[in-house]
Amino acid sequence: MALKPWILTTPASRGIGLQLARRLLNTTDLPVVATARKNIDETKAQILKDLDVDSTRLSVFELDVT
Repeated sequence: MALKPWILTTPASRGIGLQLARRLLNTTDLPVVATARKNIDETKAQILKDLDVDSTRLSVFELDVT
């Protein structure tokens, strides 16, 4: 059984990671897994803001490696 491809963007709460997650959602059909240290719901809303994409393709998880 082959695994389906997906994309990991970490961190994705601001800057390049945020814009990369938005771009990947907008230009591919792959699921995107994004991470943030805090405010997971806010990060998800920020990534999806003004995008016409299926929001179920985006998963955001809390990840703090400090």
